[in-house]
Amino acid sequence: MDLFTTINLAAVDAINPCSIAIQAALLSMLLTRGRKNVLIGGILFSITVIIMYALYGLVLHQILSMFYEIVKTLLIVLLIILIILEFNAYFNYKPGMISVEMPTFLKPYVYRFIASAYSPWMAVPIAILISLFLLPCSSGPYILFLGLQKTINYLYFIIYLLVFASPFFAITFLVYFTIKPERVMEWRNRHVRELHLISGILLLAILIYLLI
Repeated sequence: MDLFTTINLAAVDAINPCSIAIQAALLSMLLTRGRKNVLIGGILFSITVIIMYALYGLVLHQILSMFYEIVKTLLIVLLIILIILEFNAYFNYKPGMISVEMPTFLKPYVYRFIASAYSPWMAVPIAILISLFLLPCSSGPYILFLGLQKTINYLYFIIYLLVFASPFFAITFLVYFTIKPERVMEWRNRHVRELHLISGILLLAILIYLLI
């Protein structure tokens, strides 16, 4: 594992349209109770997701490292599959596409839970639940990052988590200081295909880098 692969995989994880939509919905609810709630709730949400993602990562790495030689080969296959899925999402986008976004049938339940955010502290249980949904809809890059290391590099692990979470903090401060969550959602919907294209290009760059 190196810095190039770490940052690229984390960037793919970070720009997942699934997580952007979820946070925008949460901040939209909190904004009705004041901008201070947006700031507190957004930060709590971001930190909780980081902690949960870190815990999942440590457990996953323990499992993957037990079968490192086998897993390493399978991860190249997974990487190729992810590249195909991301480029397919760009050319033939449909909401809730398998493996690259949250399945459509789950969305009503998630947004119903978000609608219960009557205080910024509700961001914590929401983030815990949401992190469970983030794994199936954006776990590919994370599994690659963890599985390509026989012994986890904790510096790269921290860098990965910070890059992954950077959009959460950025969106929180943007909504607190300047824009409405609806504009974040509009931007996401307008550029969702381009986000998948960028993800596909980054993953392709990683594949080429690993093979040469």
